[in-house]
Amino acid sequence: MPIRSLFTVPLRTVACTDSVKVMIPARLFLFCICLSLGFQATVFPSRAMAAVDDRLNPLVTLMIQRLQLSREVAWSKCRAGIPIADPAREARMLTDLKGVGSLDGLSASEVTRFFLPQIAASRCYQEELIAGWRSGGIDVPKLKPLDLTTEIRPRLDKVNREMLRQWRLVCRTFLDWADREEAKRMLSDRGIPIEVARIAVRPLGSK
Repeated sequence: MPIRSLFTVPLRTVACTDSVKVMIPARLFLFCICLSLGFQATVFPSRAMAAVDDRLNPLVTLMIQRLQLSREVAWSKCRAGIPIADPAREARMLTDLKGVGSLDGLSASEVTRFFLPQIAASRCYQEELIAGWRSGGIDVPKLKPLDLTTEIRPRLDKVNREMLRQWRLVCRTFLDWADREEAKRMLSDRGIPIEVARIAVRPLGSK
């Protein structure tokens, strides 16, 4: 930078007291304003996070519902002795969702980016629940398990399709670490284990 430019930065007058005024560079003045706004966002995080919550709340609510249904899946599989992993069904489900997503303008990769972590989170949750029931670390449900084919899976399919519609609304918007952390907190607040929540929110805040 030429030496002359160092001394030709526009100046702004700022009153420091009733009787004393100082001249500071305009760039420094703007920097101070930005620093002040950053401080407010740190001290009052609820204000900064309000938009995150409003934007993602419908999708995260559906993520919670899906994981709650995973509890029903786990209990049904535990009582019936069915393996947790079901690659064939997962592949069919993903193919169906890609077809539905394409009608709404979503690419196959956008559908996969969101639903693979949901499948992984559900599997992780089921494994944790069944291990807990068998070891006595988690109270065994007292209710009779729902039928996996006729009761649980139709509900899952309905939630999946609604999740797909909500994902379409946000998947191409700017999402960052704050969105992931807020979503993870929302899942955790509803009783979802933190590791399961961490897997489920992976698509949020990344491309």
